[in-house]
Amino acid sequence: MGQRKEVVLEILELHKEFYLSKVCKSAGISRPCIYYKQKIQAVNPPGRKPPGYTINRDGILISDQTIISILKGYRQEVVFLNAGGVKKLSKYMAVEKRIYVNHKKVYRLCDENKLLLFKQDFLKKRKFKKNRCEYFEVSKPNELWQFDLKYIWIHGEQRWCFLLAFIDVVSKKVTGYYLGKTCKAGDLVFTLNEAIKAEGITDGQSLIIRSYNGPQMSSNRFYFYLKTLENKLTHEFIPPRSPNRNAFIKAFNSIIELEILQVRYFKTFETVYEAVMKFIEFYNVRRLHGSLGFLSPKMFIEGVNNGSIAPRVVAV
Repeated sequence: MGQRKEVVLEILELHKEFYLSKVCKSAGISRPCIYYKQKIQAVNPPGRKPPGYTINRDGILISDQTIISILKGYRQEVVFLNAGGVKKLSKYMAVEKRIYVNHKKVYRLCDENKLLLFKQDFLKKRKFKKNRCEYFEVSKPNELWQFDLKYIWIHGEQRWCFLLAFIDVVSKKVTGYYLGKTCKAGDLVFTLNEAIKAEGITDGQSLIIRSYNGPQMSSNRFYFYLKTLENKLTHEFIPPRSPNRNAFIKAFNSIIELEILQVRYFKTFETVYEAVMKFIEFYNVRRLHGSLGFLSPKMFIEGVNNGSIAPRVVAV
């Protein structure tokens, strides 16, 4: 049967004018046994290939790599993280750099290098597969960060505010935080971006960030932002009903609850902000941790950098 199917397919390939039903009848096999699909020749899209350069108004050739580096420089500025479409970027290059590029080419280069702004319509129906965390060991700072949300009650205003914090698992340092009356995906993006800049995370450093499955962490906007940082970090989620896999940031939330929130009366949001900011400064610089040999995170990092302290292995 298998050989007869192959013969029928070969005949149909050589003689496209033959009818499938007649060939099957001659071979003594049933018509539904053959699923013949004629090969369709791929047609190249119309238009020329991108030349890889732009001829400026002064006649100088400017390579696409130069334009891409300029666009990346704009996107690294805070004012362009959530603003500045392709038309605006083309105007900025014309005014500030004297480089004149059509906005359609700017769009193509931004699209190829993941520099486009997030739009909800792009990913409205997209469902991405969550990367679940695995058990492994880390021994150096900035190999694994954990982050979480903490609810803080404002007594005088009778409302909640939210603390979002990133903590380094090895050094216990709070690498970035946000405190506000709301906490949306945009606030998470901004906080992580500032933490990456402050810690000097570069391409190829393979930082891992770990979180629970909250709406901000699972949002399309945060996912779209992380796609632009694939060379710098990986985002992983803890399994459902397993807060122990995010134990270090949970411990920090417990410390700030015990040492600050339970012993203070907060009349306004401003008093909460001032208290939390001062405590995190104290936590990073002066607070002694038994797991670090009764050193502060700052002392521990300085010791690891100058070689006086051996890196500690942490199983997570």
